[in-house]
Amino acid sequence: MSAPIIRFDAIRFAYQLDPILDNFSWQWPAGQHLAILGGNGAGKTTLAKLITDQLRPNAGDIHYAANIGPDDIAHISFDLHRELMEHDRRFDDSETRDDAFDVGTPVRAIILQGQPANAEFDSLCSRLGIEHILDQGIRFISTGESRKTLLARALFAKPVALILDNPFEGLDVNAQAEMRAMLDELLTSPTPLILLTKDANDIPDCIDTVYQMAHGKMRGECSAAAAKQASKALHHYAKPLPIAEAPAHPDDSALLELRNINVNFRGNQVLSNINWTLMPHQHCCISGPNGAGKSTLLGMLCGENDKAYGQEVVLFGKRRGSGESIWEVKSQFGLLNTSMQMNNLKRTKVIDVVASGLFDSVGLYTEYSESQRQMLMAWLDALELLPLKEQRFDRLSFGEQRMVLLARAMVKSPRILILDEPCIGLDNEQKSRLLGAVDQIAAHGQTRILFVSHRSEELPECINQFMDLVPAEQGGYTAQIREA
Repeated sequence: MSAPIIRFDAIRFAYQLDPILDNFSWQWPAGQHLAILGGNGAGKTTLAKLITDQLRPNAGDIHYAANIGPDDIAHISFDLHRELMEHDRRFDDSETRDDAFDVGTPVRAIILQGQPANAEFDSLCSRLGIEHILDQGIRFISTGESRKTLLARALFAKPVALILDNPFEGLDVNAQAEMRAMLDELLTSPTPLILLTKDANDIPDCIDTVYQMAHGKMRGECSAAAAKQASKALHHYAKPLPIAEAPAHPDDSALLELRNINVNFRGNQVLSNINWTLMPHQHCCISGPNGAGKSTLLGMLCGENDKAYGQEVVLFGKRRGSGESIWEVKSQFGLLNTSMQMNNLKRTKVIDVVASGLFDSVGLYTEYSESQRQMLMAWLDALELLPLKEQRFDRLSFGEQRMVLLARAMVKSPRILILDEPCIGLDNEQKSRLLGAVDQIAAHGQTRILFVSHRSEELPECINQFMDLVPAEQGGYTAQIREA
């Protein structure tokens, strides 16, 4: 019988004296493909980081099979994406020089890591559908494209074993299908694989064993079919939210309008002849492939993207560029997206992250009033974040960070709440809480919802309008609008 790939003996790992794994013993059998299923905070990513020597245990022993070390095992996660983004930003001088444009580290270099390109590289990029982004910088590609880039990087290095950390999150429907096909292909190879996931439905049937993990413990093992059968449906979040009234708007007057919008980026058509209207009774879901321009479109609305200038972008009856300041625009919108989570909020305390939403700042530089303090504490309480209020944002799990950013987006009672793929990184319980919270916001206040998602099962019930970004004949993507 072959020795296990790795064996944990009585491992203890604690963060700030709080044990995440305690007296943890477990092994990865040789040649087996495994899935580890559990919610945020279960310890899955900590386990992966211990396997790959990104973290060191406080006590206990980790044993590897002969001729295998931690560097031979690849771990693909959002943390790696964040690290690459931060590295690029650190050496980017284009934010301080008007005459500079820094594309940053291109996808090609991310994958090759100093090795020469070859036929295997070409084949890998073709199978993942990323040939067209090889010369783009890592900061300028979509979340889904970033995920495929990291998978290509790992596979090109020929690891002895592979750990995929929630690989389907951030991918559009077509990219999810491509990733599933790639995963099925990997599962027929001799390279052992661990799939870390919050959703049992993402586990391929051919996985050898599914381990269920919670609170730093392996709670049992079963087949993929049994795990799917036992998975619970989402339930709505019923806790009352401290919803304050956003300004009302005449029922017969459009809240938002886009008229003949066209966007080019470095010579490439992104958005083509976009026409869309959001009325006061509507909440819109925006969908489309990775790279279709969804985030660009949202940024034009909320003041995060300067492509709105010179175009017919009408906000609350006034055309953009008619004398309003960028801060006046931003004050009308609450925003939750992945780039905010990955790029800006480092050592800030949770309570200050939420408070910064009052002032549309990254970090807190303004004192808030007593009434504002009461509102932000009410949101922390409603989203069950009060125990975390003094913790550093970057020390929270990905899903906990998501809920903090929802509180940040809502604390100022915006007229429009933009949720750009908000369910990425959430386990089923957190998805339920977030979607239920969104439905409460829609039902009990004047805030209107713009919701980006690739998955129909992750939509709040309030959605009654759909904008589908589809390929345009003249290049880029145009909008098809339908009512629920």
